[in-house]
Amino acid sequence: MKKYLFFVLFVGICFGQIEPGEVIWEENFDNLENWIIETGNGSWGWGNGELQYYKAENVEIIDLPNENGNNALQITAKQESGPGITDQWGNPLNYTSGRINTKSKLSVKYGIIETRVLIPDISIGGWPAVWLLGLSNLTWPRSGEIDIMEMGQRKVFRDLHDDHNGGNGSNNSTVNQMVGANAIFYADEALVPDNPTGAASISWDPDDDYCRPYYNYDNLTDRFLKYRLYWNPDSILFSVIDNDIEHFLFEDVFNVDSISDEFNHPFYFVTNFALGGNFTDAYSLGDPSSGSQISMPFPAKMLVDYIKVMKWGSHGEVNIGPPEFQGGDFGLFTDLTEVNNYLTPGLDAEIYVWEGTLTDGSIDPLEGENGISWSSTGLGWFGAGIMSMQPINLFNFSEGHINFSIKIPANVSFQIGIIDSWGNQSYVDFPSNQTTYGLVRDGNWGQASIPVEDIRGDYIDLRMLSYQFVILEVNGASCEFGLDDIYWSGGGEVLKISNSNSISDRFLLNDNYPNPFNPSTIINYNIPENDFVKITIYDMMGRAVKTLVNGSQTAGYKSVQWNATNDRDKPVSAGLYLYTIQAGEFRQTKKMVLLK
Repeated sequence: MKKYLFFVLFVGICFGQIEPGEVIWEENFDNLENWIIETGNGSWGWGNGELQYYKAENVEIIDLPNENGNNALQITAKQESGPGITDQWGNPLNYTSGRINTKSKLSVKYGIIETRVLIPDISIGGWPAVWLLGLSNLTWPRSGEIDIMEMGQRKVFRDLHDDHNGGNGSNNSTVNQMVGANAIFYADEALVPDNPTGAASISWDPDDDYCRPYYNYDNLTDRFLKYRLYWNPDSILFSVIDNDIEHFLFEDVFNVDSISDEFNHPFYFVTNFALGGNFTDAYSLGDPSSGSQISMPFPAKMLVDYIKVMKWGSHGEVNIGPPEFQGGDFGLFTDLTEVNNYLTPGLDAEIYVWEGTLTDGSIDPLEGENGISWSSTGLGWFGAGIMSMQPINLFNFSEGHINFSIKIPANVSFQIGIIDSWGNQSYVDFPSNQTTYGLVRDGNWGQASIPVEDIRGDYIDLRMLSYQFVILEVNGASCEFGLDDIYWSGGGEVLKISNSNSISDRFLLNDNYPNPFNPSTIINYNIPENDFVKITIYDMMGRAVKTLVNGSQTAGYKSVQWNATNDRDKPVSAGLYLYTIQAGEFRQTKKMVLLK
């Protein structure tokens, strides 16, 4: 929800020909199973100087008044302070509100996305929004952002566009009379001193010939409006539906091209009610002189009736849960090791050096034609890693290993680690002059194999990994070193099913049935030979919930029932669960949904 300069690319489209297709997913807010409730004030007010502290208790499901049997999400903004209501430095804050997202639980790519939202009187200071963030591991704005609706725009922005979509050109609109939308991405052309992030915004329109926010001088507050995003691989378009009349918010469709290809990847939903900050006319965090005092009445309640995704032509995808599970052996940087899947630096991954702490080295590759060689710069530490563009799900490798070869002076201590998409980090130590995880410290090429259970720590989310390999040195050693043949192993057997394979001669884990289910579901599986079999249910955080099978079984087609209880025979809550089978070298994970 940040606004910065860029040029606008567009092609013509006949708005009247746009028709929604079938509904492929709908959130009616009967519960919050698809959402994560965020808390805190973020870094510098979530990057925008916002003044609120997000609390879980400010988010709830309610029955809509005058709409019997219809639930809605309610986010309440309050004027309050107290213990724990502080910014990142511990300074007290005077407001609380709510924010939720679907990261790791649900993502969407393309389609027509529609939401029905009621906004309260936001006067000066309110900043409600329903929007999307790119699931990418790249930092904002390279991850991309799509704002389906947001209110609270500064007066200077409202005045610039006051003669479009209901405005009268008098520059007298209030915050409650205008709503807009936006798409943000990275562009080299937008990288200027006043915009160091390179954020390109399609709503930045200094000539007032493209952006068309919607006005209604009877106010847009205290009543429901519908907001739409039209999104396919080639274009993005926004609209507002007020009293069954659709108003498009830009002169033409935005053309997605190679500069803005962030929008050809999955995004997740965010819904929040911010207060103050650089989007509004209210002041920003830590700088009361930067704007006006917040004047909106409290408590203020934002309501979201639904969010639904519909097909737009042939386009529209929704993924429930984390990215698809990887298995077998997974390559990060290797030429000759046989792997089942792999990352390609420069295509779907990048090799990063942190804060310029390393320069190119001269050590030849160990295997194949490609290797990594660096020299430290003497800055007191060094750090580097391999990061995938999109989160990688390596949950099936929880009992596997991270393997790598390294040539580094024996007297240099270092750490190897991984980082998930939530920012959690975990490392293992490689002390100087000691053999660790098979790595003999003699200054020559050597190989290490780290058990994943040792490196993941207590908080790493293997379903959502960003950096799959990190090397870190904290003692200030000056050295040259090489890395090669980096891969994860032990993700279980990856099925290669041919027409000749019968069900009796291959491992098989079927989809559970029914799915979604309540109160129980059946899991069918096949083992082609006598083997030790373990079937485990996990929650969305990767914690073991229930062991269904744990012992030797004879070959054949099997089934097991889960009645939605944990290992203590206590009922579990509704939501998304994972079930994993381990039999010999075969390991596979699938998803199921419990409804209540």
